[in-house]
Amino acid sequence: MKEEVISIIKRSWTKDTCYPGCIEDWSKDNPSLGQCAVTSLIVNDFFGGKIMRCMCNGISHYYNVVNNEIIDLTVDQFNGEIPNYEEGEERTRDYLLSNSDTRVRYVLLLYTTKLNFLKYGTKTYHLRDEHNKEIESIIPGTLGGNKRLKIYGKLDCPSALRHIEDGKYVKHRVFFADEETAIKAGYRPCGVCMKKEYEEWKENHNKKVKKK
Repeated sequence: MKEEVISIIKRSWTKDTCYPGCIEDWSKDNPSLGQCAVTSLIVNDFFGGKIMRCMCNGISHYYNVVNNEIIDLTVDQFNGEIPNYEEGEERTRDYLLSNSDTRVRYVLLLYTTKLNFLKYGTKTYHLRDEHNKEIESIIPGTLGGNKRLKIYGKLDCPSALRHIEDGKYVKHRVFFADEETAIKAGYRPCGVCMKKEYEEWKENHNKKVKKK
């Protein structure tokens, strides 16, 4: 299975899953360019171990260590240069996925390829679309929401988790593929786990109210 997963990953890299800063230089001749973060997450999904970060030519680079073995599927992007593995530092999944762009590219790479089937089989998820209607998807939501209060936030939001524990919140719990869909569905950012987004929403909301 290891060889199959690695083969699928390498065949699935595209410009859409490339790090934004490298998109203009990405090509099929160098498909691993800008793919290290999302690739390290998927390797971790299937094989566990540690996600590591080091530098190569002044560039931040992610790879994996599984059973004391370095697994670096994107090292070819450096054209023969060897990353400084000796000074590698472990990074958590939460750390990588806290970046919204990385999260979106990871979901794209994992769930639009055969990798989704290998990991989850035929499992489907109930999400909300931009019209706030329930739909089925093979892609799990990246954001949670409260359909009664029309609020969306991170899946690990401490406020949401507290309410989930009391059992009363579950019936109001919904999920969205991304932030754009949640906004179009009429939800606003959570003031606890998405403070920056909430402040921006609040400022824009107040401006609209004053105009009325």
